[in-house]
Amino acid sequence: MAKFTVKVEGKEYELELQEDFANYMEKELERSLSRYSNNSAKDLLNAYLKKCYECFLAEKKLQNILKKL
Repeated sequence: MAKFTVKVEGKEYELELQEDFANYMEKELERSLSRYSNNSAKDLLNAYLKKCYECFLAEKKLQNILKKL
C-alpha cells in the first residue's frame, strides 16, 4: 500500500491505495490539481468530471471495437 496527500478546501486528505494504482492516481491528480497547495471543491469536481469523460470516451471506443469483432 502507498499513501499520498491532497489538499482540498484547506483540509489535507491522506489516501492509501495499492502501490501501482496510487502511483497512477498521483500522476493523474497532478495533471488537474496541485498536491502541495490548496485546491477548491470546484477544482476537484472538474478533475473528476474530466476523468469521467475520458472513461466515457474509452468505453465508447471499446464498444465500437467489440462491435467490429
